[in-house]
Amino acid sequence: QASLLKNDETKALAPASLQKELNNLLKFNPDFAEAHYLSYLNSLRVQDVFSSTHSLLHYFDRLILTGAESKSNGDEGYGRSLRYAALNLAALHCRFGHYQQAELALQEAIRIAQESNDHVCLQHCLSWLYILEQKIFDSCVLLEHSVTKSFHFGLP
Repeated sequence: QASLLKNDETKALAPASLQKELNNLLKFNPDFAEAHYLSYLNSLRVQDVFSSTHSLLHYFDRLILTGAESKSNGDEGYGRSLRYAALNLAALHCRFGHYQQAELALQEAIRIAQESNDHVCLQHCLSWLYILEQKIFDSCVLLEHSVTKSFHFGLP
């Protein structure tokens, strides 16, 4: 269902049906991180800011609690989850037009990424910073810097 929501939303279950199935799954296993992520995607589809924020936060909480992130990424698993949680929260707020909250979440993601020396996350943050600045101001400097850094790190 997550793949369908990302690639061809018309083939996915209807939002209400999918949420009902997810609620049943989460009733029996509330720590199932992937179900929270799918709930997040489903809530985005219907533009439900409260449910999408709730599901996104639960996804990253469960990811950290289960230790799935730390097992696959060595010692920095928790920090990586926190960086990307803040970054995704910033993207979510930006999508719903909450630019001040997006800026605060983005500042947190940048701070954590700088502490961890995570250039890839910082580059994603720079891209979102550019998008956020475009919503508020008109600036080409951030775009030029972002393209240069993306090329340097081999990012699209």
